[in-house]
Amino acid sequence: MRQRFRLTVLAVILGLVWPPVVQAQVEGFEADDLDQPRDKSEEGDAAAPSRADVASGWQAFLDGDYETALAELEPAAQSGDATAQYYLGVLYDHGEGVARNYRTAAEWYEKAAAQGHREAQFKLGFLHYTGGGQPAGPSALARDPEAAARWFAPAAEAGHPMASYLLCRMVDEGRGVERDLDRALSLCRAAADHGVTGAQYNTALLLTEQSTDRENWTEAYTWFLLATRANYPGAKQNLNVVAKWLNEADIIRARAAADAWQPKN
Repeated sequence: MRQRFRLTVLAVILGLVWPPVVQAQVEGFEADDLDQPRDKSEEGDAAAPSRADVASGWQAFLDGDYETALAELEPAAQSGDATAQYYLGVLYDHGEGVARNYRTAAEWYEKAAAQGHREAQFKLGFLHYTGGGQPAGPSALARDPEAAARWFAPAAEAGHPMASYLLCRMVDEGRGVERDLDRALSLCRAAADHGVTGAQYNTALLLTEQSTDRENWTEAYTWFLLATRANYPGAKQNLNVVAKWLNEADIIRARAAADAWQPKN
C-alpha cells in the first residue's frame, strides 16, 4: 500500500500520469516506419513470384499513384502475400486510392497479422485501441481493448517498440488485459530502451511504484532525466521529486547512465 501511495503522490501532486501525447508519438512513429523496407521476418509465408508486384505496388503508393498501387497489391494480397495484405490494409486505413474503410483495413491487417507480420499486428492492435470512423457507420471500427491487447502482444514480443509501450499502458491499467505491474514494467522498459520517450517516462513512474528500493529510484531518475531532455510533459517535475529521495552519489550514477544511454536498434 505504501509503494502505491508514493506513485499516487507523484501523480496527484503533478497531475501528469499518462500525459495525453501518445497519439502524436504513435503518428510520428508510424510516419517514419511506413517508409522502411521490410525484412523477411515481417513478411510471413508470402509467395516469391508476387514479390516484384508487391514492391512496385508499394513504390507506387509512396509516389502517390494509388490506382497503380491498388492494381499491383490487390492480386498479391488475394493470393495470400502477407506484405501485400498489410499494404492493402494501409490503403484502406488511410483512404488512399480507395474510400477509407476501417473495417476493411482491419480485415487485411488481420490476414497479414495471422501470418506473423509484425507491423500488421501492431496496426491491427492500434485500430482496435483507438477505433475509427463514425460510431455505428458501415466502415467504422469500434474500440476493442481486448482485441488491441491480443494483437499488441505478438508485435511486442517480436520487438515492436510502440506495441510494447501501448501494451504496457493497457497492462498497467488492466484495460483489456489482466493488470500486472511487473509485466507492465518489462514492456515499458523494452520500449524505453528503443527510445520511445513516453515509455521512458512511464518506466520511471512504474519503478517508483514498484518499490522504495534505492536502485529502482536511481534508475527512475535516469529515465526521467532522458524524458526531460526530450521535453516530455511532467518529466522535469517528477525528476525533481525523485531527486529528493536520492543522495548525491545516486544522482551522479543516474546522470552517468543517462549520458551513456543509446537507443537499441
